[in-house]
Amino acid sequence: MDILDEVLKTLRLNANVFLHAEFCENWVVNIEALNYKVCFHVIARGDCWLHVPDSAEPRALHAGDLLICPRNSRHLITNSQKHPADDVPRNTPKTSDGSTPSTSLICGYCEFLQYYWNPILEALPEYMVIPNVDSSRSRLASIIDLMTIETEAGDVGSDAVIDRLSDILFIEAIRTYIHSHEDNRGYIAALKEPRLSKALISFHKRPTQNWTVQSLSEAAGMSRSGFAELFKNIVSMSPMEYVTGWRMQYAYDLLTSSTKSVIQIAEECSYQSEAAFRKVFKRQFDIGPGAVRREARSH
Repeated sequence: MDILDEVLKTLRLNANVFLHAEFCENWVVNIEALNYKVCFHVIARGDCWLHVPDSAEPRALHAGDLLICPRNSRHLITNSQKHPADDVPRNTPKTSDGSTPSTSLICGYCEFLQYYWNPILEALPEYMVIPNVDSSRSRLASIIDLMTIETEAGDVGSDAVIDRLSDILFIEAIRTYIHSHEDNRGYIAALKEPRLSKALISFHKRPTQNWTVQSLSEAAGMSRSGFAELFKNIVSMSPMEYVTGWRMQYAYDLLTSSTKSVIQIAEECSYQSEAAFRKVFKRQFDIGPGAVRREARSH
């Protein structure tokens, strides 16, 4: 969790709700055209169905369930178990008069201001459905309850409260996924592997230290070759590829949020040469550090 905290802070998570509405009769929610990178849907009340491409069977969703699409893969949410017809209204709320069943949805998106490389999102599946659980035993369910109360109350400042709750909702959903899924490969598997986790925690505490495979393996309590092989097998990149990638992410953050010069940032990221730093940065982001700094200052 120390690593998760550091990753999310550096990537600068920001979540917002763009739709909270009640639907009845025949309806479809389709946000494909909105082009969000990460989206989520809270089923605040009622029942509905999730339809995804290339899946014969839709998935039932119920009050209190949370759906997250880490890469906003194509999906429809609808009242019908059958795939909706083209003439069914899209994203058109219609309040029930009480005589017909209704479903209340809270739909939002998450964005990361530093989005070029996000190991957390890359490790998550295309669709995450976290079912409703007893709120007395789940922080996630408590957050969903608070969001539902705020959306239904419509009190002064509710939108701001709901957006901040959305930040917490996303973080807690990742925590829940990490604790409840056994992954054998990927970044989340590395966070749960005790030896790799030790090395990653040590690195993220001091990312500007002059790290080598040897020093990382010592932090993990392993031999150099054993550590390098285990890291590569689980994370699908070498330890130093990860170190370089994260240092460039750290440098990107400094370029957009600090007044440090490029050479100062290069030295802080353990580069003795500004030219070498610029070359690696350009290879990572397909844009030079000077252009990143100018773009940040123009906003």
